[in-house]
Amino acid sequence: MLYSVKCPNCGAEQKGLDLKETNGSVVCSECEMQFKVKVEEKKEAIQKAEAAE
Repeated sequence: MLYSVKCPNCGAEQKGLDLKETNGSVVCSECEMQFKVKVEEKKEAIQKAEAAE
């Protein structure tokens, strides 16, 4: 599953990320800061959004 996340430093959207492959690690394409995304929390947020639709 591919995810989109926003960089906590500059707010740039990072699209098409396979967070399972990288264990949640992301490097921002704009500011080049490395940050970690909790994959399980991201999955829960997506499921809640889909259920609300």
